[in-house]
Amino acid sequence: MLPVGDRRSSLRPGLVAVPVEGAPPSQVVLVSRKGDPNPLIGNLRLAAKAVLTAPAA
Repeated sequence: MLPVGDRRSSLRPGLVAVPVEGAPPSQVVLVSRKGDPNPLIGNLRLAAKAVLTAPAA
């Protein structure tokens, strides 16, 4: 499943996105190793928190 607004045009050849309607909201979980030195992990965590805790539009 892909979120609304995902870059569906970037799917590999042979894959097709089919809209799913009426599905209940789902829970999103981000898991990483404690103390991971990769700065991308921290940036991902900050971005996910900003997007996933933002008020619904």
